[in-house]
Amino acid sequence: MARSFFTKTALQFLLTSIGIFLIGSLPYLLFNMKSQLEVLKMIERNELNNTLFLSDNIVTNVDAYFANIIDTIGIIFSGNATQYYASGGQWPLFPKFWEAYIQSMQYLVVSLFVALVFAILLTILTMLLPSNKRGIPKAFLFIMESLPDIFIILITQIAIIWIYKKTEILLFNITSGFGEQAILLPVLVLSLLPALYIYKYLLLSFEDEEKLLYVELARGKGLNRSRILLIHIFRNSIFTLFNHFKGIFLFALANLLMLEVIFDISGFMTFIFEHGVLNNEIVTMGLFMIFLPSFLFFTIMQWLLNKSFNVMGDS
Repeated sequence: MARSFFTKTALQFLLTSIGIFLIGSLPYLLFNMKSQLEVLKMIERNELNNTLFLSDNIVTNVDAYFANIIDTIGIIFSGNATQYYASGGQWPLFPKFWEAYIQSMQYLVVSLFVALVFAILLTILTMLLPSNKRGIPKAFLFIMESLPDIFIILITQIAIIWIYKKTEILLFNITSGFGEQAILLPVLVLSLLPALYIYKYLLLSFEDEEKLLYVELARGKGLNRSRILLIHIFRNSIFTLFNHFKGIFLFALANLLMLEVIFDISGFMTFIFEHGVLNNEIVTMGLFMIFLPSFLFFTIMQWLLNKSFNVMGDS
């Protein structure tokens, strides 16, 4: 029922929002953050360069935890979260925070789009092969999937440097700086592993669909393999792709910080990592800025798919 779908969606939104506020203030539950912040500020101002004489145990500060959650809610909804502490003073949060967010989300969205297109094309090409010749791409998929993310990034950078040293041809900017922004290579690197995962799930779904009776019926009617793949099998695999795409999105998001650090990109994840310790409201705001558009996108897509495939009935 459509009503139950929207009720479930509203409940998910509420629970996730509560979880974000709980996560954003988590250090206040485990540490004495009042003294910790003072020490961190002294280190940042170069007033203290050795903390070996200090000790701080993991504790349970329930009162401070919930007090900070309430303070964070008040700061965000009152509009006071427009400054952050860094380098011994208060600095305007916007537009720097917003610019970093836009930049990182562009990398993420473009990378996922490239991964999706590449994986779909690769899946269709693989399915056009005879079933006894699909072992080679499957073996390649297994090898690439087993490689660590950071290994792929570093090998890619080393390969470009090696080609440049041998040919003096710089294929891509391998890092940002001096007014030049690395764009194409980070997008390709960030899209590589999501593309492999999408390819894996789509290929499994296509092969499962290929065994069903409706495919045999379509072949019996004289439809060629390309038409069956593109119209019938692909249509029935959309649900499988969508269900796995949520996890792939989180996987790419988790790799975004590593990508920004390695390619020296002053992005959204780096900003949160650098300033979130002293400004926990930045962590909460950052989580919401990621959660809200992604939740809206996946909810709309889920509703459209349910409606298209008549999963929801009339309420």
